[in-house]
Amino acid sequence: MRRGRATALGLMSLVAVGCHQGTSTAPSTEPSRPGAERRLAVTIASQQAVVQDRTDEILVTVARQNVGGPVDVELRNLPSGVEVVTKDMTIPADKLTVTVTIKASPIATPVEGHVVTVAAKARDQKDLPEATATFKLDVKAK
Repeated sequence: MRRGRATALGLMSLVAVGCHQGTSTAPSTEPSRPGAERRLAVTIASQQAVVQDRTDEILVTVARQNVGGPVDVELRNLPSGVEVVTKDMTIPADKLTVTVTIKASPIATPVEGHVVTVAAKARDQKDLPEATATFKLDVKAK
């Protein structure tokens, strides 16, 4: 019970500081619990920034309801010259977060408010759609 409260409080504090959340749902697959909807939510800070030739860390948080197993995370539509450095972007079944490191090349074009999508997909729940959220990424000159 305490762990659930701590998780809920942590997610509420993320939302309070400017975060975006996306949710996906699917019906129960348990015949004994037909009303046990499955839900996966992904939350990310609404604004991030990285400086040319430097890295930045992005915290991705998921919330699961009647969903077990690992969740794979992907960043889509990164600006030109920005790449994901993190090799393993899987959130294990017993965790709620992953820290993703991105790096801007020395010649990445400075940009403000570039919209990036974070997608989270439950690996063991093929029929559960991915949950997506967007954030704005600024690439700043050195």
